[in-house]
Amino acid sequence: MIEKNGRFRDSYQIGPSLGNGAFGEVRKCIHKITKAVRAVKIIKKECLQGNEKLRFFYEMEIMKKLDHPNILRIFEVYQDQKRYYLITELCTGGELFDEISKRSVFSEKDAAIVIEQVLEAISY
Repeated sequence: MIEKNGRFRDSYQIGPSLGNGAFGEVRKCIHKITKAVRAVKIIKKECLQGNEKLRFFYEMEIMKKLDHPNILRIFEVYQDQKRYYLITELCTGGELFDEISKRSVFSEKDAAIVIEQVLEAISY
């Protein structure tokens, strides 16, 4: 992961919203030069107070060190006066619960594949 000093919008074009949470939102984005499609988690600094801010920085330090196919990868981090911008890989598979719900059958083999991926990530 690379922490950038420039402006996020100088390097990326922001796309549609992918979701919202208590601390900010996630949007699709495209790198202006490489055209790589990514996700950006935009976190409002004002929402991170005390222990939340410490947990955020601790999580970023851990995420910098991770490189595993079953763990979300962070590529870059930008910040300005009001926000942090975490550039991550774009995961388009949706929620596991939604996938299970829409299938008429979620076999033991399907469940074993999911559990294996989770356990590989935990083991890593």
